[in-house]
Amino acid sequence: MITVLVAEGHTAVREAFASTLNLHDDVTVVATAATIREGINLAWVHQPDAALIDVQLPNETGFAMVQQLCASVPLCRSIMLTSVDVPGHLRRAYDNGAWAYLTKDSPFADIVAAIKDVHSGRHLIDPKLVDQVDQSPLSVRETEVLRMVGRMGTTAQVAQAMHLSQGTVNNYISSILAKMHVASRVQALITARQNGWV
Repeated sequence: MITVLVAEGHTAVREAFASTLNLHDDVTVVATAATIREGINLAWVHQPDAALIDVQLPNETGFAMVQQLCASVPLCRSIMLTSVDVPGHLRRAYDNGAWAYLTKDSPFADIVAAIKDVHSGRHLIDPKLVDQVDQSPLSVRETEVLRMVGRMGTTAQVAQAMHLSQGTVNNYISSILAKMHVASRVQALITARQNGWV
């Protein structure tokens, strides 16, 4: 059973998502929230497998909730829902740790499928939003590692900040260099920044 938290500012929409998700035998909504603070508190209590998060939550954007969930409830994988196609939102969602980014008018079967996909460790982007994807050769996780390399510098610092082993970080870096066809971290960072990948 996949447990889900729904964070949505509009009561009717929130309740509709919850009731429809609960119709599926392998998905159950354990909590619903109207605000980021409420959502984070409920996530702490229920430790859901996934969270459906509206991009526009009262007073704050859903991006902040995704970021906080990554830090405080790391096993909960976030799926962002948007009603408006805003340039830059897709990258911002993934930069903050989202696993999937969908439009709110997606067929409900697609949203359920996305929950199952992220629970299985797969990232997902709504096909209608795919034109927002840049041409980076890096995975979301590799992009995160490279960004941390730029901030932290050493493998040990990156490993500690990302809660990974140094060997895992080195493996990511080797993959990054191979995919970007560069010989050093500095070259990788320069190229990635010039192309807007980090």
